[in-house]
Amino acid sequence: MQSLLPAKFSGILQVNPADEEQLKTLQDAVLDQNQDQQPNPKMHVTLLHQAFPKKLKTRDGLNGKKALSALFKNGGQMGIPTPTLRLGDVKIGEADGRVSSYVEIENSVEMLELRDAILEAANIDPSALYDTEDSPSILTQEEKNRVFHISLTNLEGNPGASIKYPQATDRNVVVR
Repeated sequence: MQSLLPAKFSGILQVNPADEEQLKTLQDAVLDQNQDQQPNPKMHVTLLHQAFPKKLKTRDGLNGKKALSALFKNGGQMGIPTPTLRLGDVKIGEADGRVSSYVEIENSVEMLELRDAILEAANIDPSALYDTEDSPSILTQEEKNRVFHISLTNLEGNPGASIKYPQATDRNVVVR
């Protein structure tokens, strides 16, 4: 499935499916099997949670969130090639009172490379995310171990009601 970067920066680094038809089919199958779920209207892959850009700085010392906003405002993200999204298992998980279904993205290395390319385009050194001799990582353990995914459904039908960090113990959903 082809992907593209959004026209505007929403606070999180994300990549969107170019066509949601296959995802809508998966979403419908989950909804048929799980009557308590509602469709998620905004399907995307989070590359970096919104809590982290503001903790970053450009090589010139500018706040990372502001630098990313400027990059997107100027259309600088449009020159960054985006990978094909390879869909994996469909699962349902629960965390912090939230229950949601999602499809895993199998090509996680390409998602990390895309995240880093966006940071580079905004003049942010991606290595600032990780532990160095001089400073600890700004990433939480959950963000370091992010399972890239697209949320399909949740209990409320709003993107903020989906779980943030899927786990290996989440159950597979049989989708036919």
